[in-house]
Amino acid sequence: MLKTQVQELEANKVALTVEVEKDKVNAAYASFFTRAARSVKIPGFRQGKIPKAVLAKFIGPDSVREQIEEELVQEVYPQAIKETKLHPVSRFELEESNLKENEPFTFKAVFEVRPKLSDFNYKGYTAQVQREIIDEDSVKKVLGQVREQQSKTETVENGILDIGDYFSANVEVSHAGEIDSELSDEKAAHKLADNDKIFGHCKGMKVGETRTYQVAVEGEEEKNSKYFGKTLDYKVVLNRVSRPTLPELNDEFARQLGEFENLAALEAKIREDLEERSKYDAEERAFDEVLNKIIADYQFDVPEAMVQSTIDFFIQGLDRRWRQFGTTIQDYLRNSGKDVNEFRETFRERAVRQTKTMLLIDAIGNKESIDVTDADYREEIEKRAKEYNMPVDKLLSNLAESDGEENVRFSLRSQKIRDFLLKNNQVNYDMVKEADFNKGETEA
Repeated sequence: MLKTQVQELEANKVALTVEVEKDKVNAAYASFFTRAARSVKIPGFRQGKIPKAVLAKFIGPDSVREQIEEELVQEVYPQAIKETKLHPVSRFELEESNLKENEPFTFKAVFEVRPKLSDFNYKGYTAQVQREIIDEDSVKKVLGQVREQQSKTETVENGILDIGDYFSANVEVSHAGEIDSELSDEKAAHKLADNDKIFGHCKGMKVGETRTYQVAVEGEEEKNSKYFGKTLDYKVVLNRVSRPTLPELNDEFARQLGEFENLAALEAKIREDLEERSKYDAEERAFDEVLNKIIADYQFDVPEAMVQSTIDFFIQGLDRRWRQFGTTIQDYLRNSGKDVNEFRETFRERAVRQTKTMLLIDAIGNKESIDVTDADYREEIEKRAKEYNMPVDKLLSNLAESDGEENVRFSLRSQKIRDFLLKNNQVNYDMVKEADFNKGETEA
């Protein structure tokens, strides 16, 4: 049996003292020397038959003690954590240890723990947020996007490149006379859009025409580029122009998209989806505002280890996105002159807020006994299986292999807690059209 004692050192930090009984200590020593006798080769002794005293001298008393200590701590620490019902959020530091054969072994582990939140208020707040009005213009906009997605492109013979056209070209990019092979592309394919900073210069070109121009790399989104603050030279040879042909908006068009009887049914489905999205987005903003007010009224410290873990999460996501555009965080740090610690600190405020949010949401769920039943989980899996066009059993199997069930249950519980907060706080919506969206929300 273990003897444990917990001492609170400071906010969210404890010292856990553990005493391991003598018999377990002796068993650990015996196991170590048995294994060592089989693996160590010492001239004059048969492998597996080396006396304990010879092994101890050969390996070194300090090394023997350190290895057995590490094995014992790694074995009993999880058990001690379970018995004391602590929730570590950092690795432990071993501050005291007195391992000796034939004696009980006592060690002290110091680590940060998940905060225990005292009572706090999370009901009766008022949130004032905007919600988008869904009208005929909203439906027509989406219908136009769907129509464009279903368009067919046709090559334009002897045509002139215009906004909305697709084109292929040989693009050569250079700086100070040196061609950049990564930015250059002999078979580049693009769609010419309004306000296209790079290829807007190509508007009006004819097939076979060559055009040269310069582009300054100075935008906020380009700060991580090695060319930031410099000018690139472009040479574009236009090879082909294709122009989309939009289908007619009629009942046949609607039927081709799926189970729609006519165009009116398609428009009704678009409106329904837009209304659902508008409602969800507005509720998300209301949820955030309520959380902001709870956090403002209830001050508490979060463990540094949790903040750093959240920063790690942010940076990993950012690095994945940047790699899609051919750059990395290391490139950014090198070009910006920042070191890693300085860069990480830029995420601190956001990470603290995110960590507090997670802790508060979980605490509210615990206080209100909000949980996810097996029936809730099954219903969600059936819904997802239908969306993915996948058998339910196959999806369940995939989730089991990737530990996905825990993520699904976490998501469902978070949604339940979100709905609880929206029902138990006053939410007022300012209905605005898309063009006026976000205008005046701060003042409101």
